[in-house]
This record gives sequence, structure tokens and C-alpha cells, in this order.
Amino acid sequence: MRTVLITAIVAATLSVAHGTTLQQLSLNDMILKSTAIVRGRVQLTGCTFRGSNIYTQYTVQVIELWKGPSATQIKFAVPGGSANGLRQTIAGSPNLTNGQEYVLYLWTSRTGLTQIIGLSQGLFVSANGAVTRPSITEHFIDPNGSEAADPGMQMTLSAMRTLVSTVLGQTALGQTGNNVQ
Repeated sequence: MRTVLITAIVAATLSVAHGTTLQQLSLNDMILKSTAIVRGRVQLTGCTFRGSNIYTQYTVQVIELWKGPSATQIKFAVPGGSANGLRQTIAGSPNLTNGQEYVLYLWTSRTGLTQIIGLSQGLFVSANGAVTRPSITEHFIDPNGSEAADPGMQMTLSAMRTLVSTVLGQTALGQTGNNVQ
């Protein structure tokens, strides 16, 4: 019976992992939809179940806060991981390195779970004054539902900081048509 249960869990996990389709988000979309945008160092804190899903939990030690409530650290979760002898893999979920500096575009759900917006789309490695995100190979659709490819992204840290400030400033002035709350 245990073998049947494990086989069912593995099959369900594989069907989720291979069936993921990501909606492509522009950097402006991520800026506006994020509840927090931070630059900081991450530390793995563990893995846990939330319902039938496994989440890997991290804490980011905030170096700079570009959006969101004041904080010195923020806890967030990434779908997938290993818990209680089971492993769940979610296509599009990022892999983070302990101690690495990142710029994170975070979003907190109504249930209080904070995650990286757009899975890997909202995660940028920060090093040597630059922020980079390699291209994502998972299946993407654009806002119109058409197939899309992700080219990755690279810019200076200063340029990203300025862009976030500019987009949020325009929003506050009502120039983008969206309200930040």
C-alpha cells in the first residue's frame, strides 16, 4: 500500500512540474505588483508542507528596501523542495544559494505566504554593481496568451534602483493608471 501511495504522489508531482506555464511579466509589472522589493542576502531556513505542497523557506537579510514596509529581514517561500522524505519539483521555481546577494521582487498572498513574484522572474543575482537573471526555459505566455520566450535580463544595480523609484513615483502621481497600496 505504501508503494502505491508513493507512486501516486510522485505521479502527481511530475504532472504539476511538467504542466507549469508562466505568464511573462515585464519589469514594470513586477514593480507594481510586488508587495516588497529588496536587495539582500538569503539564508535557507528549511522546508515545510503547506497543504499538499512543499515549500523551501528562506530569510533575506535586507541591505536595501525599495518597496514595502520597513524590515531588517523578510521570510519568504519558494514552491518545491524536500520534506519528510518527499521531494517536489516545480517548473519555474528558482534555486537560491545561501549567502548570495539578490534583488527580490516579493509578493504576499491574502493567506500571508510571501513568495518571489513570477517564480524565477522576480529573482536577480546582485554582484559587482550589476543585477542579472538568466533566461528562463519554462513555457511562457505573454499577456495576450501567445507563446513567448524569456531572454533573461541584465542591468546595473543603479539603473534597476532608479527604474523602481521612477515607476513607483509615476504610480504615486497617477501617471501609470495603477494604484500602489
